[in-house]
Amino acid sequence: MRNWLKIIIILWLCSPLLGITDKKSGDHSTYVQHVEQAFILMFQGDNQKAISEFEAALAIEPDHSEVLHYLGMAYAQEEFWNKAVESCQRALTLMPDNIEALYSLGVVYFKLDQWTDAVEVLQQVVELSPKHARGYEMLGKSLVKLRRYAEAVPILLEALALTPQSPGIYYELGMAHLNLKVYPEAIENFKQAIAYGPTGYAEPHHGLGTAYFRLGDREKSRAEMQIYQQLQKGFAEYERLTRLTRAEPNNLEAWTALATLLMSQKNFAKAVPVFQKCIELAPDNANFHHGLSRAFMNLNYPKHAAEAVRKAIHLMPNQAILYNTLGSTYAMQGDSQKAIGAFRKAVELDGEQPYYHLNLSRLYQGIGNQKLAQEHQRVYEYLLSQQKK
Repeated sequence: MRNWLKIIIILWLCSPLLGITDKKSGDHSTYVQHVEQAFILMFQGDNQKAISEFEAALAIEPDHSEVLHYLGMAYAQEEFWNKAVESCQRALTLMPDNIEALYSLGVVYFKLDQWTDAVEVLQQVVELSPKHARGYEMLGKSLVKLRRYAEAVPILLEALALTPQSPGIYYELGMAHLNLKVYPEAIENFKQAIAYGPTGYAEPHHGLGTAYFRLGDREKSRAEMQIYQQLQKGFAEYERLTRLTRAEPNNLEAWTALATLLMSQKNFAKAVPVFQKCIELAPDNANFHHGLSRAFMNLNYPKHAAEAVRKAIHLMPNQAILYNTLGSTYAMQGDSQKAIGAFRKAVELDGEQPYYHLNLSRLYQGIGNQKLAQEHQRVYEYLLSQQKK
């Protein structure tokens, strides 16, 4: 990363467009140091310190379009929107066709709800760079905000052609079609937004519920609105727990609740580092190792899952469910004999759990042992019927 940043600095120093003057070499060297440090801080996520370094650099040499643009980006990251506008505008005064500075300015106008200004700037972006997918997307979103839905649709389709699996673009298209009363297209776009979107993406469900309601399908509308409300509650709880763990990084109860929430939302990728933090705080808690194992299994990392659940078994050697999970990790790796051994141990510890027998039945079926497969299948069906009673 540091070498890459140095290359950027060298390119700037060699460019005739950057307005470098005949200042004393000592001043220029200090300018370079501030810029390089600002980039390092920015990529580390410390935008406030990066702002200070950019400002110090520009106090020495003020006419650098790219530095002004990155200062604007840092301001935007910290939601200093008006300062971000000023920096991007100064950058564009020096280099009017700086596409990324134009795009950044358009984004800031959007955040300030100045959508007419955003449209004007973003139209310049896509005119200068016809393949600028982000420019088309932000332009389309701005047009939707302005209720210029018919204009938004072709712009968003351009964006979708460049990034065909973008859930955000599908959502905006759904909103445009919804407001144009083209409900079948709206429904299809909202469904695509859900299909490509992250776990817990709530807004498309609200759009779907609205479209179904307007078509007179009250049952589907009610179902989608219920999903939307559940996801909104889950998101609010996720935000609360995330803030709490940041404020109190050693709060094990908060980390545990966050891990449980992420698993319930099937957000296994985010659950992994949360379980790892729980283990860091409480290394002898077998449940955390088991949770980590289940997250790895759902991400299709059976070797990592097996390692985690073996640690859980070491801490709690008489828990049947741990052996069932271990058997599942072996089965995922194609090791039927080890899987059978683990499932048999689970049955030995808790023979009343029907799904342990089902797992054994399937494995025995796979290796051609029909007698034992049928025996465990019968036990599974019997125990399942008893549970239903």
